[in-house]
Amino acid sequence: MNVEETALKIQDMTIRGAGRIARAAAAAMLDYAVKCKSMTLEEFLVGLDIAALRLISTRPTAISLSNAVSISIRGTKEQEDFNTARYLVISNAEKFIRNSNSAVEKIGQNALPLMKKPGKVITICNSSAAISAILECHKAGRITGVYACETRPKKQGLITIKELAKAGVPVTLIVDSAMRFVMPEVSIAFVGTDTLESDGSLINKIGTHLLAATARDFNIPIYACAETYKFLPASKIGQHVEIELRPSEEILPASELPANVKVFNPVFDRVPPELITGIITEVGIIKPEEAIRIIKEHLEDI
Repeated sequence: MNVEETALKIQDMTIRGAGRIARAAAAAMLDYAVKCKSMTLEEFLVGLDIAALRLISTRPTAISLSNAVSISIRGTKEQEDFNTARYLVISNAEKFIRNSNSAVEKIGQNALPLMKKPGKVITICNSSAAISAILECHKAGRITGVYACETRPKKQGLITIKELAKAGVPVTLIVDSAMRFVMPEVSIAFVGTDTLESDGSLINKIGTHLLAATARDFNIPIYACAETYKFLPASKIGQHVEIELRPSEEILPASELPANVKVFNPVFDRVPPELITGIITEVGIIKPEEAIRIIKEHLEDI
């Protein structure tokens, strides 16, 4: 898909999930570079900037999207001619997509030692990284069941139950507000990640903070599953990610909304680091306070 097609599909959430969004954005930048014909370096760089801004503007909270675009165009401004810059984008984007897919697999492998005996898992929304963690534990015979939160209002939990059921994982769908009811049966929580800030704060689908606080009340460990490109470099100098607000119609059609009633529809919430047991990345499991190290080691130059 080209940049505009990809942007529209990300914007309307046809493409959803931080990792999938990131790979789609990198693929769009790759498509742009592949299709570019002979032009000046300056013209190519201007086009890259326009394409990058279009993609990044679609989902402001998903830092995976911004980082994927930045990594895809990294180093282009230092090149001396159009062809060199063009091939650099192609190489960067292909490498990012390849590494992103392998990172998801490694996260699953790294999650396995966390379930030392059979038990139940709870998760929210739909995350390829969290699914990977669950599937690896299931293959090892350590999953007796999964509770998947429905995840209002877009019901991404329906995607999760289909993926888990297809893999033979015993899974039960619950409404988000039932998470406290089932928590006494749960052994561990695996959740996805849209953004991780330098202090270890987790930004993920709305309801994740509630899940983390509930897990704490029951002394249940909760792990964020996050590829290293989901960390926010700008947070080390105090910048925070913008929490995306989406249209009220996703919750209630305007025709059904009583007069003088507003709808507030934040897509994500921020989970403080003290509620997160650990972060599972492709380079290992870290404590939330180690997030700044990941940024310095893997994202310093974007």
